[in-house]
Amino acid sequence: MPIRNCPFPGCQFSTNDANDDLSAILFKIHADGAHSNPTQRPAKAENVRRPHISIGGSSEEWSYFLTRWTDYKTATKLSGTDTIIQLPECCEEDLIKYLTRAAGGSLTRQPEETFFRG
Repeated sequence: MPIRNCPFPGCQFSTNDANDDLSAILFKIHADGAHSNPTQRPAKAENVRRPHISIGGSSEEWSYFLTRWTDYKTATKLSGTDTIIQLPECCEEDLIKYLTRAAGGSLTRQPEETFFRG
């Protein structure tokens, strides 16, 4: 069985006296470990945290929430019904109850703008 050398320039790795199947496995392991470029692997971004709002917040807190909500929708690519499903999850429980009563039932049948009326 022939000795096979790594085809990468300057690399001294060889399979020594291995059969074809074993050589292929050894080269795969070698190439993955010695010749992969970790900078080319995409970085995994952290999950975007959903903003939160509570009942009785200040106008400054409300403005901050609206900004974070817009950023959250952009980052998570929320649209349509998914937006309406996620929006109540930003609220503390008392606020969800209040909004549900004010909407006369399910919040998922309401347009997003309903949540932001003053």
